[in-house]
Amino acid sequence: MSGARISANSAVAALVLIAALLIFPSLDDRYLWEDEAETALLARNVLRFGVPVAWDGATLISQECGTDYDANYLWRQTPWLPIYVTAGSFTLLGATTYAARLPFALLGLLSVFSMYLLGIRVFGNRLIALLAAASLLLSVPFLLHVRQGRYYALAIFATIWVFYFYFLLPTRPRLAAAGLAAALAVLFYTSNVLWLALVVGLALGLFVVGFDRAVVPWLVAAVAATTVVGLPWLLGADVGEKSGSLFVRNSPAMYAANVGWYAWRTELHAFPMLLLAAAVAATVGMTRSRIDLRSPRARACLFFATIAIVHIAVIATVPFVFFRYLITLLPVWALLQAWAVQWLAGRNRPVAIAILLLALLPDRADLVHGRFSITLMKYLDELTHHVPGPIEAMVAHLKTAARPGDRVFVSYGDLPLRFYTNLEIRGGQGCQNLAGWPAPDWVFFRYFFRFRPAVTGAEKDEERTLHYLRTQVTPPRYKTFTLPVIDRIWENIPEPERHVFRVPGNWPQITVYQKTLP
Repeated sequence: MSGARISANSAVAALVLIAALLIFPSLDDRYLWEDEAETALLARNVLRFGVPVAWDGATLISQECGTDYDANYLWRQTPWLPIYVTAGSFTLLGATTYAARLPFALLGLLSVFSMYLLGIRVFGNRLIALLAAASLLLSVPFLLHVRQGRYYALAIFATIWVFYFYFLLPTRPRLAAAGLAAALAVLFYTSNVLWLALVVGLALGLFVVGFDRAVVPWLVAAVAATTVVGLPWLLGADVGEKSGSLFVRNSPAMYAANVGWYAWRTELHAFPMLLLAAAVAATVGMTRSRIDLRSPRARACLFFATIAIVHIAVIATVPFVFFRYLITLLPVWALLQAWAVQWLAGRNRPVAIAILLLALLPDRADLVHGRFSITLMKYLDELTHHVPGPIEAMVAHLKTAARPGDRVFVSYGDLPLRFYTNLEIRGGQGCQNLAGWPAPDWVFFRYFFRFRPAVTGAEKDEERTLHYLRTQVTPPRYKTFTLPVIDRIWENIPEPERHVFRVPGNWPQITVYQKTLP
């Protein structure tokens, strides 16, 4: 084995070790927030019923006013693979916070190593592969998302292997087609939206890469096989109806705003395109270097740029914008960034190092507001300091003060309370009927009442619920106090602009109403 290969292997091993140190510590420090609790509750029902159902006779799981399950309470809002992955973890380790997040953290770790293999496959260069793996690893949005008990890490891992087998098609078409079909199937049963964006991108990117036409049938076969495998889900989940209702809410103006939102958040949190483009352009001007756009590496970069553009164009059709819909582009941006830095290093190594540090370390969102901070340092601070949250405070209070059989209403965040306690919980965004429900023993009012009033039936249910609370939760029947914790409404959400690394001091606290009179 050559010295260069030994050095590269040692560097990969070091990256994997650093990844473990950045991903696994304090994995269960923060409680599951609303979205994570949804997956965990459904996984717990899988252990009981074999399939994810939203009602077990006592606990309702819904964030979409009941539209996220069918007439038999069978879950249809999101694909089931992440739920079954969580259920498998619960089988081995029990239904805990740590077990809910562990399998996805492991997939995050494997994604770092897989990025190195992908870099070798695409560019045939160990330095670019190492830079790509490091760029992914040191991306704080990547770290935040793979530490979640949700589909994010599974989607990233599957996408990396989709690209790997895609670039293997010219040399080993049969093996590549089988691997591509399997990876696409995993992505399909992880997130339909991300799957669709990637498939459209692959089809258009084929023209950019300029593969031999002989591989086209294998690519078509892989996509067709994935579609056949996903057909039962498409029919059972009624994806067409749900997609249609989403598209109706969009408009040309909203679509354009969504595209701008995703492009700007990409620049701020994931891929400093302006910085890298300026550095490459300046280097070309000063050194009179040229980029051969016909070379395999340049065509690969154009392919990934096409993937990114198409991806944003597809997800912008969904009226709700979230950074999570960009997560499968994190490997794409890592590869493009690695190529740009390696190209710069071949002409001016100090400049390349400076550009890499500027790309990875400063929080560009803070820079826009005239502040300087290092995103990775904020992340490390979170890992090494306990950050108390409202869910933890509510659960702790109920376990101390509530009696068995007590009824609890919470304006938002019912799913974590359902996961962590055995009490009768209502509220949140499930639009669960309160008619005839006795006055609750505990009422928690959160930072806002509802998140998505656009869901069918949500506005009327909100009116009914507020009327119920105004007539039931009245003095002197209830006494009022606050919990000594800041009400971070989305708790441990991984969205870069909404994630709270340290608790701010100027947010409201949670108001609690305790029933004192029958």
